[in-house]
Amino acid sequence: MRKWPLRWKVALYSALLAVIATLAGALTTWSVMRFAELSSFDAALTLQADEFFRDVENFDSGAADNRHIFKEKFVPLALRNRLVQVTDEKGKTLYLSPGLTMPFPNDGIKSFHGEVIDGRRVRFGEFTRDGLTLRVGADTRDINKVAHDIFLGMLAAIPTVLLVVVIGGRWVAGKAIAPVEDIRQAAARITAQRLDQRLPVPPTGDEIAGLIEVLNAAFERLQRSFEQSVRFSADASHHLKTPVAVLRAGVEEILADNECSERTQATAEGLLHRVHQLNSVADNLLLLARADAGRLELRREEFDLGELLEGVLDDVQALADPLDLTVEAEIPKPLALRADRVFVGIIAQNLIENAVKYNAPGGAIRVSARASNGTIEMTVANTGDGIPPARTSQLFERFYRARGDESVPGHGLGLCTARELARAQGGEIALVRADAQWTELRVQLPAGNGGNGEG
Repeated sequence: MRKWPLRWKVALYSALLAVIATLAGALTTWSVMRFAELSSFDAALTLQADEFFRDVENFDSGAADNRHIFKEKFVPLALRNRLVQVTDEKGKTLYLSPGLTMPFPNDGIKSFHGEVIDGRRVRFGEFTRDGLTLRVGADTRDINKVAHDIFLGMLAAIPTVLLVVVIGGRWVAGKAIAPVEDIRQAAARITAQRLDQRLPVPPTGDEIAGLIEVLNAAFERLQRSFEQSVRFSADASHHLKTPVAVLRAGVEEILADNECSERTQATAEGLLHRVHQLNSVADNLLLLARADAGRLELRREEFDLGELLEGVLDDVQALADPLDLTVEAEIPKPLALRADRVFVGIIAQNLIENAVKYNAPGGAIRVSARASNGTIEMTVANTGDGIPPARTSQLFERFYRARGDESVPGHGLGLCTARELARAQGGEIALVRADAQWTELRVQLPAGNGGNGEG
């Protein structure tokens, strides 16, 4: 369905309203004019009927019995262009105007009313005096001619009204929503890295200005909350680094002590694993805090992505062996990429470690990479239980674990960190498949000067 701009919607709705108003006005005008013309017609015929009876009584110096010798010349000139019928007291027709091929119906109704005569809608009235009955009327088309012409004139004006209202409505709407367009453009510039931006307040003092002031106040509160959250994450992860490093050194010292018992050595190995996890959480939190604040420092360099991925796969192989996982790699060499080597390494490591953690014993992992149209694509896929469809939309949220399996180690920061690092370099990560057979994630990074652009 096509989405129309607001100014055009206002213009079209205004035009529709104008057409409806014109039609309503035409009908109202026609009704009023018709009533006025009928009233005027009835009054004129009443006067002409009185004149008729006076002429009959007073013709040839006031002979009172002229009705017995009624002649056509008794009909006044004013009634000659009307439909006229004159009858005596016995109902005998004394005169029938040439416009009538049949007499008026003798329905006994004295007041003015309409009847269909000779296929025409006729309005007539009946007058009786001194033994003569005069029925006189006219075709309603002649009576309503003025109202009909006005009605047609107003209908003919609809295209002009429509054109004027559409053009004028669009101009008025454009002037009215100009502040809204400025607000939209200003709002589009407000991002997590530019929360200090504010919407322009128009000097109109109207409801839109009031709404913008409320929104700016909300942005102010949001900025303060966001800065506090970023500061807390950065401070927490930073202050964790030193005690974690000290703890790691102490545990490694215990492991290096040959005099420690096997039980102590096993406990120390478990502690060292937990220390590595804690250090990973601190590193991820620090990276996310810097990404939120727009302070990630990129050190772009040209390197071979294939060589980097081989190194990551060698490191991850130790995690895959206990699960008897098959690791398949389809990585062309060389595959040049200009990006931050450390960040790309973190992205690859997080995705591949995820593929190991959420795999099934005896499963498989596929890692591939290729260059395509100035973009480097890296795909990591693994077998396993898959991701429930209801949870895929939250896959990259912080501290969210899509499978909800608490037996699998992790804190829900790996995918989120990987996506932020990809976006910082102009790339993106997306879930392209999640079913009972395979879960597949694809990373796209701009190749930079190193991309060969070949598929």
